[in-house]
Amino acid sequence: MQKKDTLETGWTRFLKEHGSIIFFAVLFLAASLFVNNFFTVRNVFTVIKQAAVPLVACMGLMLILTTGGIDLSLGYTLGLCSVLLGMMTKRYGFPAWTAIPLTLCVGAAVGLLNGSIVQFLKVPAFIATLGSGYVLFGIAQIFGKGDAFYQLPGDLLAFGTARPLSGLMDKLPEGAGGNLFLDQFFKLPAYVYIAALVAVIIFFLRHKTTYGRSLSAFGFNAATARLSGIRTARLHVLTYVISSTLVALAAVLLTIRVDCAQSNLGGSNYTFEIVTAAVVGGTSLFGGVSSVVNCIFGVLVTKTLENVVNLLAINIYLFQPLMGLVILLAIVLEAFKNRKL
Repeated sequence: MQKKDTLETGWTRFLKEHGSIIFFAVLFLAASLFVNNFFTVRNVFTVIKQAAVPLVACMGLMLILTTGGIDLSLGYTLGLCSVLLGMMTKRYGFPAWTAIPLTLCVGAAVGLLNGSIVQFLKVPAFIATLGSGYVLFGIAQIFGKGDAFYQLPGDLLAFGTARPLSGLMDKLPEGAGGNLFLDQFFKLPAYVYIAALVAVIIFFLRHKTTYGRSLSAFGFNAATARLSGIRTARLHVLTYVISSTLVALAAVLLTIRVDCAQSNLGGSNYTFEIVTAAVVGGTSLFGGVSSVVNCIFGVLVTKTLENVVNLLAINIYLFQPLMGLVILLAIVLEAFKNRKL
């Protein structure tokens, strides 16, 4: 009896802590069995490439949600950074090595603004970031004049579309060169590796540093965290700065990926997608709880669902209601997790 109780406790704990992994495994298995052309090497790598850029933005939002806050300006920040990047490189001829850091600085400035409003003016994050998001969208429209910038300079495109491992294909043993899996793997573009690097850095920051532990303490109880000696104001604002900087990086990578800079790359739809991925990835909307690994699988869940919708030729307008159901399910499961079973 005791062994059975231990097994049940272990399974319950795994379900609580890694529900997104189970969700993804079930979804992937069902899609592989019932959706034509899903379980192919090319399609699996397509999902990976589609998940790379949202993963970068999701890593930042995860940190903000851990504080108990939220950033609804995320999609608008991405659109502003995209159009500014296009203006700098196409309209004013900035080289990529100058335009990219400047774009990241714009993202950091947005995070500093949002964090300061929430922390020092005590405006609820929901209202503060929603309001700033519309301001950012208006600024993007004014600066960009509604234009989209196509055919971006080669040095900028190379930052994200270069294939750093493609040369290794020629060095493979004879017979391995025709392997489709290896061919797709070695042809992964640079933005996938950049996203992986971001995930590794945020994993270390969230789970292996004092900053990450302080983040959880702040999310559970900000007053207690402050009394325990944590500089909560600095921590709070810094988290918004980190998140918006990552959003700016996501804007750079997405702009390069689609070879188009415009304010409409982001918006409320993109924000909703990232929030869905974070919540499906086990990040609590009430603060204190988050996991980088689970967030990775949360992003994979959303992109797998999108891929399935495309393969089944389902009306794309059904995708958002589907995401709405997913996020509702995730919230219900979160309430279920927080109960004493």
